[in-house]
Amino acid sequence: MKPTLKLIIIMLIFTGAFADNKDIILFNVKKSDKVTTKSIEDTFTKAGYIVETNRDMNGPFIKQFKDTNFSIYNLMTLYYPEITKDLLVKYEESGVFAPFSIVIYQKKGDDAIYAGVLSSSAQAKILGLSYNNELLQKLEAKNIETLLKALPGAKRVKFNYTPKAVTNKLLTRFEVEIDDEDIDIEEFKEEIEMVIEDGLKPIGFVMANFFDSNYFLNENNIKIYDFYDTYSLCKLKVIYTVSKMHPEAGVFAPCTMALYKKKGSNNVKIVYPNVYNWISTLAIDDPESVKVLEKAQADMVELLQKVND
Repeated sequence: MKPTLKLIIIMLIFTGAFADNKDIILFNVKKSDKVTTKSIEDTFTKAGYIVETNRDMNGPFIKQFKDTNFSIYNLMTLYYPEITKDLLVKYEESGVFAPFSIVIYQKKGDDAIYAGVLSSSAQAKILGLSYNNELLQKLEAKNIETLLKALPGAKRVKFNYTPKAVTNKLLTRFEVEIDDEDIDIEEFKEEIEMVIEDGLKPIGFVMANFFDSNYFLNENNIKIYDFYDTYSLCKLKVIYTVSKMHPEAGVFAPCTMALYKKKGSNNVKIVYPNVYNWISTLAIDDPESVKVLEKAQADMVELLQKVND
């Protein structure tokens, strides 16, 4: 027996009422003088995180675009040393979350402040790992615990949409082969980084942070890489455009690009989470947002292709 039209409508309403986005962990609490971007940063620092940057994006929004939807919009990049170390040892591409991002924002006219981060299952999906990866779940638990300390009395935000199906690879990868056994590895790396760094500004990207992961690993007596550098990259037009409809997009920004070489390998690898993460997780379909995201992706691919020239 086929369901009646009335039943179909009820089923759709029922399904829509339970729409949510489990890829993003977002909390909100009423704003007070005790809860600020600095107090949130301090809470994470006291919990053992290394905060690389806590960047105010609202000022640049106003300066470049003469407008903003927010009273506060900060992107904080950070990492938790012990878990980051274990991830880098076990999964070479996990450096794309070293550091990772926490978005902090308050909309104009809203008395609530929000703070959010990607879930462990979202990180696992990007890295191609099991959704119940033990290390990522351990990091998620620490992130939630610290967010709740930073936002006393906060409640988890439910979204009115679910992520779109993934139709593209979520990591963009490049490899540069070393065909000279006598090459100076450090000089070779510096040449690659010069091409990347010189090419960022012309395509509208800024390097928000640089992290020498290998120095960090060597301090812990882990010597599996010849080098491992990560860049936190941000394109202001992208986050400004997408955040107007999806403030939670800041969990993806800045994007961390990893550049590394494992000992014994003849290949330098470059990897970063691409814009299809944004489009899928945030269920983006408005033409303006898709256009700026795909332009950023195309420009970055074109830049990295020059590394092999």
